[in-house]
Amino acid sequence: MTEFFIGVVASLSATALVTLVVKWGWPTFQSNCLYKGVKVAGEWDIVEVRNGKNITAGRITLQQVGSNIAGSSIRSKTRDGKKSERKFSYKGTIFGNQVTLMFEDHKGVGFDTGTYVFTVQNDHKTMIGMATFHGKSENKIVSESRTLKKVLS
Repeated sequence: MTEFFIGVVASLSATALVTLVVKWGWPTFQSNCLYKGVKVAGEWDIVEVRNGKNITAGRITLQQVGSNIAGSSIRSKTRDGKKSERKFSYKGTIFGNQVTLMFEDHKGVGFDTGTYVFTVQNDHKTMIGMATFHGKSENKIVSESRTLKKVLS
């Protein structure tokens, strides 16, 4: 009878070990050690075109683990040029040289969500793309060009 319980415990232990390796260990090792793609971690200025001029509207800080990206930003100006201190959270991925980020207002207001889709340029200091979100004043989905410029440390 003792051998039976030892067998059950050994089977459960082996199952737990395999689950840990498959679900946590291997993906972490793969993204941290085997990822050889573009790195976008750091601070970036958010540049928008308003009335034909490039305006720095905020700053985004990105962290990257393998192809997974997370971050936060503070917008210093609204789309109509007024001062702002809105904070946003970001989560997304990078595949090749395309960065896809979903963003949401830090306060969790579901109305203020959207996506960024960027192409990392060859200099790795510029990302050019689009922001898509629900425009409150337009009361419809808005898509605008955005540029992220790497902040020199």
